[in-house]
Amino acid sequence: MARPFIRPTIAAFNRDTVPMAKAVRSTVPEVRGVYENLMEALRELRSCVFLCGQRVLSDDEIAQQACLPPTALAQTLPQIIERGLFARDDTGALFSTLLYDRQLRREERDARKAVADQHWQAMQQTGDVPPGLTRKQITARENGRKGGAPRKGETAEQRDARRARELAAEQAQRKMPLVGVVAGTHAQSNNPNQKPNSVSVIENSVISVPIDLELESDNTIPSSSNSADEPNNPATEKADYTDAQAKELAARILTASGLGDDQVGFAISFARQYLGRGVCSDLIVRAVAAHKQKMADNGEFPRRVGVFKGPIERAIAGEEVAQLVTEAEPTAAPMLEWQKKAQAAYARSSTVFAKEMSACRDFGRLQRDWPEIAAQHGLPPVERTLEAYEAHFKPQSEQVAA
Repeated sequence: MARPFIRPTIAAFNRDTVPMAKAVRSTVPEVRGVYENLMEALRELRSCVFLCGQRVLSDDEIAQQACLPPTALAQTLPQIIERGLFARDDTGALFSTLLYDRQLRREERDARKAVADQHWQAMQQTGDVPPGLTRKQITARENGRKGGAPRKGETAEQRDARRARELAAEQAQRKMPLVGVVAGTHAQSNNPNQKPNSVSVIENSVISVPIDLELESDNTIPSSSNSADEPNNPATEKADYTDAQAKELAARILTASGLGDDQVGFAISFARQYLGRGVCSDLIVRAVAAHKQKMADNGEFPRRVGVFKGPIERAIAGEEVAQLVTEAEPTAAPMLEWQKKAQAAYARSSTVFAKEMSACRDFGRLQRDWPEIAAQHGLPPVERTLEAYEAHFKPQSEQVAA
């Protein structure tokens, strides 16, 4: 069994004033050397405070424990305390603010993990877990619905506001009308050297960039090619679509990706391949826009249509998996009234426990005081497991019969 971590006796600890570990570099060598000796001594004691049982070590005893001359400690300790690297608790014991802060963070992580594990266990017991998906996949899907993890220096509220702005921009982009520049006509040229099938825009095109038919034929790779800019089409049967639909999807792909007319041929090839597979146009455009935004957040910009092949394929696969999960979802047996009460109370206990943990930040004390806290919130003072709640709410007649 691991030895418990010894902590200082302190009523209030302002963690915002704890300096970074590398702040000691700004001190003189003498102060830095004494500081390193003190930290090494505490690590060997597996503690953050100089205590021997209940006895507070004096400065001479601390110097002996840290292999320091008493005069060296007496000369440098005031500077170390002034910089916030060490402090004294309510009993006068010397402790490391950095090690104590790390221990508090470690306990908070353990508490969050414990709450998440209990929530996952409750989901498994209640049958709320979609079949065929792991815990990591379900968590990633839930985080994706929330807009992902907050960025560096961003709060959860700022993350939600940013996600709302991004969704509004995507919806506005999808609703943007795509008006053709010129209605297609085979214009006659006075230049006798001009090739007859070269025109300024595609006939009846809805895209807003000029396209040369000869350029399109040169850039469009045949279906037998293995180019990375063209999606593979394993299906033998192709869905019906018109040239106008392919041109419109190509225009939307170029608009969402921000690419120029040098990628028109590849965009039309993409549109034909995916429409031939029966893929929804809106799904393709959303995948392109999402990946383009992800690249922009990383300071990158697409150069060709082929970079969107992977995100489109993943979006298609995700839609297929979601459809399979929906179709394969089993019909759950109707729950009894006492089972509904037990599950509702168990779910509320997780919320109460998480809120109390955020307030006291002491997992062990919260576990000990849980029966009293549960009673204050109208919950049964039993162990925080679904089996214990079901045993509490299950009628006595059914328990005897079982």
